Amino acid sequence: MMFSGNHMCFIVMRYKGLSMELDKRLIAHIIQDSRRKAGLKQSELAEKIGISEKHLSKIETGKNYPALDTFLKIIDVLNLSLGDFGFNSVSKDYPNKVILQKIIDNSSEKQLDTYVDVLSALQKHV
Repeated sequence: MMFSGNHMCFIVMRYKGLSMELDKRLIAHIIQDSRRKAGLKQSELAEKIGISEKHLSKIETGKNYPALDTFLKIIDVLNLSLGDFGFNSVSKDYPNKVILQKIIDNSSEKQLDTYVDVLSALQKHV
Protein backbone atom coordinates (compact mmCIF):
# COMPACT_ATOMS: atom_id res chain seq x y z
CA MET A 1 0.00 0.00 0.00
CA MET A 2 1.16 3.51 -0.68
CA PHE A 3 0.29 6.48 1.49
CA SER A 4 0.90 10.20 1.23
CA GLY A 5 1.01 11.82 4.62
CA ASN A 6 -2.02 10.59 6.52
CA HIS A 7 -4.16 10.00 3.41
CA MET A 8 -4.44 6.89 1.34
CA CYS A 9 -3.38 7.87 -2.19
CA PHE A 10 -4.04 4.55 -3.79
CA ILE A 11 -3.94 0.89 -3.04
CA VAL A 12 -2.10 -1.42 -5.36
CA MET A 13 -2.84 -5.11 -5.59
CA ARG A 14 -0.34 -7.44 -7.19
CA TYR A 15 -1.45 -10.54 -8.99
CA LYS A 16 0.90 -12.48 -11.27
CA GLY A 17 3.03 -9.40 -11.86
CA LEU A 18 0.10 -7.16 -12.77
CA SER A 19 -0.88 -4.08 -10.82
CA MET A 20 -4.45 -3.01 -10.34
CA GLU A 21 -5.29 0.29 -8.70
CA LEU A 22 -8.21 0.36 -6.29
CA ASP A 23 -9.55 3.78 -7.09
CA LYS A 24 -11.74 6.06 -5.06
CA ARG A 25 -14.92 4.84 -6.77
CA LEU A 26 -14.33 1.20 -5.83
CA ILE A 27 -13.47 2.06 -2.23
CA ALA A 28 -16.51 4.35 -2.13
CA HIS A 29 -18.82 1.66 -3.50
CA ILE A 30 -17.66 -0.99 -1.02
CA ILE A 31 -17.99 1.36 1.96
CA GLN A 32 -21.38 2.74 0.90
CA ASP A 33 -22.79 -0.70 0.07
CA SER A 34 -21.56 -2.15 3.37
CA ARG A 35 -22.95 0.77 5.37
CA ARG A 36 -26.35 0.33 3.77
CA LYS A 37 -26.32 -3.44 4.34
CA ALA A 38 -25.48 -2.74 8.01
CA GLY A 39 -28.59 -0.54 8.17
CA LEU A 40 -26.62 2.57 9.12
CA LYS A 41 -27.27 6.12 7.97
CA GLN A 42 -24.27 8.21 6.92
CA SER A 43 -24.69 10.30 10.07
CA GLU A 44 -24.59 7.17 12.26
CA LEU A 45 -21.44 5.75 10.67
CA ALA A 46 -19.77 9.16 10.70
CA GLU A 47 -20.45 9.50 14.42
CA LYS A 48 -19.13 5.99 15.17
CA ILE A 49 -15.84 6.64 13.38
CA GLY A 50 -15.40 10.23 14.54
CA ILE A 51 -15.69 12.20 11.29
CA SER A 52 -18.27 14.61 9.91
CA GLU A 53 -21.16 13.37 7.81
CA LYS A 54 -19.94 15.68 5.02
CA HIS A 55 -16.51 14.04 5.04
CA LEU A 56 -18.04 10.55 4.95
CA SER A 57 -20.22 11.66 2.05
CA LYS A 58 -17.10 12.70 0.12
CA ILE A 59 -15.53 9.29 0.81
CA GLU A 60 -18.69 7.44 -0.25
CA THR A 61 -19.02 9.42 -3.47
CA GLY A 62 -15.39 8.86 -4.38
CA LYS A 63 -14.35 12.49 -4.04
CA ASN A 64 -11.86 11.78 -1.23
CA TYR A 65 -9.80 8.85 -0.05
CA PRO A 66 -10.23 8.13 3.65
CA ALA A 67 -7.25 8.78 5.91
CA LEU A 68 -5.66 5.50 6.98
CA ASP A 69 -6.97 5.74 10.55
CA THR A 70 -10.46 6.54 9.22
CA PHE A 71 -10.29 3.65 6.75
CA LEU A 72 -9.35 1.24 9.55
CA LYS A 73 -12.21 2.52 11.73
CA ILE A 74 -14.66 2.10 8.84
CA ILE A 75 -13.65 -1.50 8.16
CA ASP A 76 -13.85 -2.23 11.89
CA VAL A 77 -17.33 -0.73 12.39
CA LEU A 78 -18.69 -2.33 9.20
CA ASN A 79 -17.04 -5.69 10.00
CA LEU A 80 -15.09 -5.62 6.75
CA SER A 81 -11.64 -7.00 6.07
CA LEU A 82 -8.94 -6.10 3.60
CA GLY A 83 -10.16 -9.17 1.70
CA ASP A 84 -13.37 -7.27 0.98
CA PHE A 85 -11.22 -4.79 -0.94
CA GLY A 86 -9.48 -7.54 -2.91
CA PHE A 87 -6.52 -8.26 -0.67
CA ASN A 88 -5.70 -11.81 0.31
CA SER A 89 -4.72 -12.15 3.92
CA VAL A 90 -1.62 -14.12 4.78
CA SER A 91 -2.21 -16.91 7.24
CA LYS A 92 -0.14 -16.72 10.40
CA ASP A 93 -0.20 -20.56 10.41
CA TYR A 94 2.41 -20.49 7.66
CA PRO A 95 5.34 -18.34 8.85
CA ASN A 96 7.13 -18.65 5.50
CA LYS A 97 4.17 -16.95 3.80
CA VAL A 98 4.48 -14.05 6.23
CA ILE A 99 8.21 -13.77 5.51
CA LEU A 100 7.63 -13.94 1.74
CA GLN A 101 4.87 -11.32 1.96
CA LYS A 102 7.23 -8.94 3.80
CA ILE A 103 9.90 -9.49 1.14
CA ILE A 104 7.37 -8.83 -1.62
CA ASP A 105 6.01 -5.71 0.09
CA ASN A 106 9.52 -4.22 0.34
CA SER A 107 10.72 -5.12 -3.16
CA SER A 108 11.10 -3.01 -6.28
CA GLU A 109 9.42 -3.94 -9.56
CA LYS A 110 12.75 -5.20 -10.89
CA GLN A 111 13.25 -7.39 -7.82
CA LEU A 112 9.71 -8.75 -8.13
CA ASP A 113 10.32 -9.67 -11.78
CA THR A 114 13.46 -11.53 -10.75
CA TYR A 115 11.65 -13.36 -7.91
CA VAL A 116 8.90 -14.48 -10.28
CA ASP A 117 11.45 -15.80 -12.78
CA VAL A 118 13.44 -17.65 -10.10
CA LEU A 119 10.38 -19.11 -8.38
CA SER A 120 8.85 -20.18 -11.69
CA ALA A 121 12.06 -22.01 -12.61
CA LEU A 122 12.28 -23.64 -9.17
CA GLN A 123 8.66 -24.72 -9.27
CA LYS A 124 9.32 -26.79 -12.37
CA HIS A 125 11.91 -28.83 -10.49
CA VAL A 126 10.23 -29.29 -7.12
